[in-house]
Amino acid sequence: MPLPDSTPLGIARDWTRKRAEDGVDCPCCTQRVQVYKRKLNSGMARSLIAMYALSGTDWLHVPTSIGARSREEGKLAYWGLVEESLTPRDDGGRAGWWRVTSKGELFVLRHLRVPSHARVYNGTVLGLMGQPVSIVDALGTKFSYNDLMAGI
Repeated sequence: MPLPDSTPLGIARDWTRKRAEDGVDCPCCTQRVQVYKRKLNSGMARSLIAMYALSGTDWLHVPTSIGARSREEGKLAYWGLVEESLTPRDDGGRAGWWRVTSKGELFVLRHLRVPSHARVYNGTVLGLMGQPVSIVDALGTKFSYNDLMAGI
């Protein structure tokens, strides 16, 4: 049920925040407000291994180095496993340069577990949650850790 136009802004904000987990249209601007629960999935884990195999913790241009394997490589940043270069392209767009962080390296090498899910709103991580998972857990049965790590 929509709020009346006379609703004070603070009340509208509180009303929206209370419904953000399930998703709601903002009564002020009509933009969709949704907190997403993102799982660290097998495609992300596979891409992280590929990035690490090619450059360790040095910068690499993801689109030309590994391609868009899962199209979710950037979401690894939610867990602090990768970071993006903030230097824009000449046209102002994102340059595509990423590197595996020291935390990402520990995760790839099976020395670190991270929470299984990130709570995300509008590209911002609100927090991590869920049971800690290893990279092997994240790969699931779809990919073999040993096969992906062969030669590293």
